[in-house]
Amino acid sequence: MTPAGVLAGVALVLLAVPAAGQSPSALLERAEERYAELHSLCADFQQRLHVPLLGQTTESRGRLCQQAPRFFRMDFADPAGDAIVADGEHLWIYYPSTQPGQVVRTDLQGGGSIDFHREFLSDPMGRYEVETQGAETVGGRATQRFRLTPRAAAPYLRATVWIDTADALVRRIEIEQEGGSKRWLEMSNLGLNPDLADGFFRFTVPEGTQVVRMSGS
Repeated sequence: MTPAGVLAGVALVLLAVPAAGQSPSALLERAEERYAELHSLCADFQQRLHVPLLGQTTESRGRLCQQAPRFFRMDFADPAGDAIVADGEHLWIYYPSTQPGQVVRTDLQGGGSIDFHREFLSDPMGRYEVETQGAETVGGRATQRFRLTPRAAAPYLRATVWIDTADALVRRIEIEQEGGSKRWLEMSNLGLNPDLADGFFRFTVPEGTQVVRMSGS
């Protein structure tokens, strides 16, 4: 997957919403208000990526942390050692499981901010065609399922999100991209506004690893 594709996928990882008995617009408004109060968030994740053109489905798990608006870290436990890190200036993509000895660096300047709140929760009813798809249980939690179809050009065709009706936090998201590719991610053990150590979002290039700089980085 290209760095642009990874960035698009990363930028779609988080969201939030609901409360039983509320209209879809009220649920999205509640989510926007809830996340506006957060400066950081961490969660365990399970991820599945299906690429029909390659006839390939891969699964992974680990823990991710986000700090608005330009910091992100995704550490994989399986495959162990893989990582995606946004340090505020650059996005680092390190996949020793498939590309040993190489790390890709791309610039976050020029609209490359990783801001999940803005992606989904900035005027969601105006920016998306929103379809409510009913209740569903995810990881033992009651959720409401929403399909979001962008009204304008976007790096994905549509996204489906499962929103916890009790705490208004996202529990699952599925991203549909060109060519039929789908990225599915489920989150648990969420930590809200955790204290993250200085340098937590710093990426240290492993010794002997070649840094491949993309254009502008």
